[in-house]
Parts: sequence; C-alpha cells; structure tokens
Amino acid sequence: MKLPKKTFPSVYTILFNILALFLLNSCKDIVFNNPLDPDASAEAVQIMKVITTPLSGKGDICFDGEKFWKIESYGSLNAFDMESGTIIRNYSVDSGTGVIFFENKLYTCSGENILISLDPLSGEILNRFSTADLYPGFLTTDFNSLIIYDLRSSSFFEYDIETGASNRLFQVSGLDIGGIEIYGEGILVTDMNSDSIYYFAINGTIINVFRSPASGIGGITVDSRDYVYLFTLDGKIYKISLP
Repeated sequence: MKLPKKTFPSVYTILFNILALFLLNSCKDIVFNNPLDPDASAEAVQIMKVITTPLSGKGDICFDGEKFWKIESYGSLNAFDMESGTIIRNYSVDSGTGVIFFENKLYTCSGENILISLDPLSGEILNRFSTADLYPGFLTTDFNSLIIYDLRSSSFFEYDIETGASNRLFQVSGLDIGGIEIYGEGILVTDMNSDSIYYFAINGTIINVFRSPASGIGGITVDSRDYVYLFTLDGKIYKISLP
C-alpha cells in the first residue's frame, strides 16, 4: 500500500509566521483589523451560574462589593442582586456607557469629556468634572485610580480624579467594546463583534482570548473571588470562571 506523500510548510512560510508572532507580542499599541481568532485559545471558560434580570441592552456593569450596577444608554442606573437579578435601586441619570464603583462613589461616563460622580445611596449627582482631552467611554479601577478607555485615541489611561493627571497605558482599536474590568494584573475587554473576551496586560500585551459562553455579550465585571460576570444584551448574567 502506497502511503500519501507528506507535505511540509516552506521555509518562507515558517519565517513569516515567526515574524508575525514576534511583531504581535512586541507591539505596545494593538490594532485589530481582524481580531484574534477566539478559537485559538485552548482554554475554555466554565459557566457557574446564569442569572436573569429585567434589564437589557448596551451599557457596562460593575460590582460594589455587595451588588451589581448597570448603566443604560437611555438614562437609567440600576442596582440589582447578584444572586437573583432582582432590581434593588433605580435612578434616572444621564445616558451612559461606562460605570464603576470607586472610593464609595459611582462614576459614569458616556463618551464625552465629562465624568459624573453619584451617591450610590441616593442617586444624587455629587460632581460633574471635565476630563479635558480624554473622552471616556468605559471605566474600571485598579483601586488606586480610575482606568479610562478613551474613545478619541482608542487608548487606556490611568486617571487621577484629584489632579486630573493621566498616564497612557496602551492603545487597542478594532474591537466593538461592551465593557472593561480589571482582572488580576491585567484588563478584561469584551468584544461585541466576536463575542470574545480579551485579556490584556497593563502594557498592552495579549495574555489570552476567551470565547464567550453566550452570544450578544456587553458589560463585564469581577467579584471579590475573581469570578467573572458577563451581561448579555437580552438581560442575562453569566457567572463564569476563567482558567
């Protein structure tokens, strides 16, 4: 019996692939014309629980240590129970895309060069302040300062609320971002185009890419035990564990 002839990639193909991997991992500014194939990640997420909420649509979520908050694009800020999905509080606010709980206050943003701080107990607006040349679309925190995703430059910045000082971390464009969250030593970013979760180091290096267990993902947050929660556009919360 004649065995089929084996074929091997050419030297040029091998060299090209090595060069491509080197450039991808050495670039600080990441531009996704074609986001990484999420199937390239051999590690799969584990679904722990699925929670149904009465909320829906775009807008990021955050965790305040006890409950979740979701900002709505039509002008509503909702707190809901992390186990049942039941609405606990509801405030009428400016329309927004990003929300974070930081230093016992809620901060929201909407893609303009303004941040709004609110009292989480009353929903009262405490302050509106300019972020100058930064136009925050999404917010998270490393517990020392805010981390802002600036829509104009498609970049992440570390931002000091007290002084207004900012430090550019890295750029990433080409993703349709639904939410961002600090996780470990990096930042999780959801991509609504591919239903993927990108895990970036603070210097912009890609640590991993995970495939979402559900379609239509938007916001993302992490609890005190490092479980990740994905909000889908139809109002479900997927509690997952990353490898």
